[in-house]
Amino acid sequence: MLKHLKYSFFAKTDVGRVRPQNEDAIAVREGLQLAVLADGMGGYNAGEVASNIAITVIPEEVERQLQENVYHHPDDQVALRRMCLMQAVRKANAEIISAARNEPAYRGMGTTVVVAWLQQNAICIAHVGDSRVYRFRSVEVAPEHAKDAVESTNEFLQLTRDHSVLQEQIEAGLVAPDEALYALNRNVITRAVGVDYQLIVDVNEHPLQVGDMYLLCSDGLSDRLSSAEMKAIIRDADGDLGLTCDNLVQAANAAGGQDNISAILIKISGEE
Repeated sequence: MLKHLKYSFFAKTDVGRVRPQNEDAIAVREGLQLAVLADGMGGYNAGEVASNIAITVIPEEVERQLQENVYHHPDDQVALRRMCLMQAVRKANAEIISAARNEPAYRGMGTTVVVAWLQQNAICIAHVGDSRVYRFRSVEVAPEHAKDAVESTNEFLQLTRDHSVLQEQIEAGLVAPDEALYALNRNVITRAVGVDYQLIVDVNEHPLQVGDMYLLCSDGLSDRLSSAEMKAIIRDADGDLGLTCDNLVQAANAAGGQDNISAILIKISGEE
């Protein structure tokens, strides 16, 4: 049983080297232990409008839903968390659709969303689109011989599944995973917030461990750097969240910086 967990956050967004404006948006609400990242799309800065609606509405709605429903789920906190996140993303979805209908310049706008909410020794993740969450964790490796010492290694695992044409092709065996960074259709998503009232939101929950680090990122990072490159940058920064964020953004820019680049890091510390 974990106790006295501490959550540290650091967030950074960068316009990149090609785009004229930044349509990514990020927010951290440390009091709520929640982080949200959105990657907007749409002409005439409409993507920026959509992503900012998402990062504003979602934390407010999570907090409102939590206050209103905490007594309705006294014995099922997992269900409560899932409901809060799903309702919050759907509220953002409705707000973006409404804004697009009221302003012709905003029509067609939408955004990806990924939310990480830390509650009761678990991370609850909601996402739509191809923004991602990764987990960096130290894991023990069983020795080959019983007399040998237990060794540890670093695991870097993607916890979200992209809602994209490319992901569907990978799962169908049409594209090899190691070819994904170079695929021409890698930015074609199959779900977005603000496009359709019938929005499907993926919500998953994972147990926390002391020493874990979680990375939320837009595709401006994950399209430029491989998982191995991101893992090495996180490992080499030795737990310094600011340095890690800076190095991730710098590396993505050095690799072309063709899109806006956003990253939120969450570090878990405390006692087990």
